[in-house]
Amino acid sequence: MDTRLEEEGVSQPYELADKSFLDEACEVVTELKARQRMQNVMARETGKENKHANPLIDRHMDVEVIKKLFFDENVQTVIAENLGTDLFVWRTNFFVKKEGTGDNKWHHDRHFENGTDPINIYDTSNHFTFLVALTDIDANAGRIEYMKGTHKPIDGFDRDIPRHFNETPEIVEDRVSPLLFKRGQFVVFHSSMIHRSLAFGEGEGRISMAARLAKKGTQFPEDGAPNPARGAQAAAEPTVYYRQTGIMPIN
Repeated sequence: MDTRLEEEGVSQPYELADKSFLDEACEVVTELKARQRMQNVMARETGKENKHANPLIDRHMDVEVIKKLFFDENVQTVIAENLGTDLFVWRTNFFVKKEGTGDNKWHHDRHFENGTDPINIYDTSNHFTFLVALTDIDANAGRIEYMKGTHKPIDGFDRDIPRHFNETPEIVEDRVSPLLFKRGQFVVFHSSMIHRSLAFGEGEGRISMAARLAKKGTQFPEDGAPNPARGAQAAAEPTVYYRQTGIMPIN
């Protein structure tokens, strides 16, 4: 068991066994990102809502070079040894950052539990995230940061909070740490761990892929998952509906 995963909520970085296809993967993602920009431009110019599916979502289902990432020998070993077997991926997304790209707020990835069950934020037996760097991600390239240990209860830190928030609560300020990557490195983490990425600073653009994993048998809520903070926060951040189109067993 990776001790950093257990203690801090995120594993140490590991290396893909095969990095030979990363250039091809980057080319695919760059093309998909250009398609997304085109959709947004057309929506602005026509004044119509962009109702097209996000071209960066769930491409593990139809792009072979993306699917291969999950079946890399080292990825399979790390996932099996630390998260177990009988897992499926249900969502992938790519994050492309370059000049002018803003930040991603503090958030966690655990937005539903199992069907209509209430979210159990500190249950570490289900709901995980796999994050892989297709390029280097250094301190200035919109680096990723996380709050150590937020997958576990912390005295004085109330997790009945919005899904996304900007300000770092004072009580966990000393837990904020960077996640820096070399091309072809990956981590796994508990989806309840709070993390963010900063605005792009300088240097080369960077590309990462995040995938959400769950245990076989996990059910999607038919009516979506309301904000676990409830009350005013739930009204501010409405119910999210999750598609089941991206389900792919990985071990």
